[in-house]
Amino acid sequence: MNEEQLPLVSRDGAGDSLQQQLSSYHQRQRARQRRRDRTRTVGRATVGFLAAALLALLLIALSWPAQRRNERAVELTTLLDAYREAKNFSGVVRLSHNGQKKLQVAMGKANVPLNDPMKEHSVFPMGAHVQLVTAVALYQLQERGAVQLDKPIGAYLTPQDWEAFGFNADSRTSWCPRVGGTAECQQMTFQHLLYMGSGIKSEETLRRGPLYALGSLGRQIGSFINAPLAFKPGTNYSYSDDNYVLLAYMVERLSGLSFGGYLQTHIFKPLNLKFTSYDPYAGALGVQKGLVDEYVQYYAHREPNITASASGSKSSSGPSAVIEKKMHHMATGTCQLYQDLGSSVQGLQSTGKDMHRLYTDLFHEHGRHSKLLNMKSIAQIVSIRNPAYTAFAQGIGVSFDDDQSGEEIVGVKDTAWPSKIMFCGSTACTTTCMTMQTPSSNMSIIASAFTNDVRLLFSSVDAFRAYKPREFLEKRDPIMKEGGFEKNDGEVNTLAWSLLQLFLRFYTNPSN
Repeated sequence: MNEEQLPLVSRDGAGDSLQQQLSSYHQRQRARQRRRDRTRTVGRATVGFLAAALLALLLIALSWPAQRRNERAVELTTLLDAYREAKNFSGVVRLSHNGQKKLQVAMGKANVPLNDPMKEHSVFPMGAHVQLVTAVALYQLQERGAVQLDKPIGAYLTPQDWEAFGFNADSRTSWCPRVGGTAECQQMTFQHLLYMGSGIKSEETLRRGPLYALGSLGRQIGSFINAPLAFKPGTNYSYSDDNYVLLAYMVERLSGLSFGGYLQTHIFKPLNLKFTSYDPYAGALGVQKGLVDEYVQYYAHREPNITASASGSKSSSGPSAVIEKKMHHMATGTCQLYQDLGSSVQGLQSTGKDMHRLYTDLFHEHGRHSKLLNMKSIAQIVSIRNPAYTAFAQGIGVSFDDDQSGEEIVGVKDTAWPSKIMFCGSTACTTTCMTMQTPSSNMSIIASAFTNDVRLLFSSVDAFRAYKPREFLEKRDPIMKEGGFEKNDGEVNTLAWSLLQLFLRFYTNPSN
């Protein structure tokens, strides 16, 4: 017990007097009280210090996300400003995480003469992105038992199909595609066509087909189906829109619907893609609301100044002339002259928001919650790849971290899921790039960049003045040369990937 004892008088009368003992007792009590007061003061100070320290740590913790947000904002602003100002970018960029929008920015003009600004929901021609929805349509038909995609496509052709191709139905009962100079009939499957491994040759020049073929997939097929193949199907890669013209036709044949009608009913409507449509006439019979106009931006090198050494000044540090060359904007031209009306398979039109929704449905969590396809079909779309160009799957580009192929049945097959999914579509003057990364099975980031113009970069002002539009139509080799020009899309794909990597750096790596 630490209890205070009262002073007692000694029984034998020895010791201090009672008054002295009481006085001593009170002194001890006062000293004890002072010690208690000091202890309480020190305790309160200690508690106060700890509380203040914890509060400071809490404030630091709470301020960290804000600081990170500021860092992201600065880097993001720098990136977008570089494209807006230095690159004169016109288009829409979007970033989403697990299907939720994180960023969407519109820059430039949707219509230059009317000074109509670009909008977040501006509609773009999507070009080759139609390949993905074509693949989805065919896998839907396979799930319903209407087709087997690893079977030869010739087995599904009927005399009525040959008539649709423009041939006499009585004279054609089968299809015998041959490699040039050989007599052996090749077996071309749907999947060969899907990953550009059919052997159908690509056109080197911009094809402007006859008007009678416009809107008719069958008539377009008739223009190439008897041409010799470049290689045995399934052994090589050759990009050609004709692969997907034939596939789109088969969607019509197997479903009983027009290609656009099938896409609307079975893909666009289930995902509520309000601004997505398919127009086989490329706007000839009606323009979709919000569709951007397309332009050609002309730039030329100029030599604005020469350093002092070139002008003969003695203050120069070097004897040679240093000439500063800059690209200067010369003019903005319409793209109408360059637009191709020869292939109605290029009629897909959409927005960044709708394309993000499509990618999320198909590829987020490996398609576990897809409204369009089962997981097995989606896995086949991304894993059955061209054996010669393994970055190309079925209507989509893919990248695997560990590129170890499994047993080859059709193309290259992987059991793993790709770490990156990407694709760029283009028309004569637009480029629309989609990029997607899946750091884990339940996390996905999608970034996109769409632009409505193309840049022609000339080696000099004189080269620009000598330019004739037919040179663009002829798809001249896009390499800068004396008197020539270089075709450039404004580094749209780089912008999309930069947005995606910026998100990953700040959200998935806490040490940055």
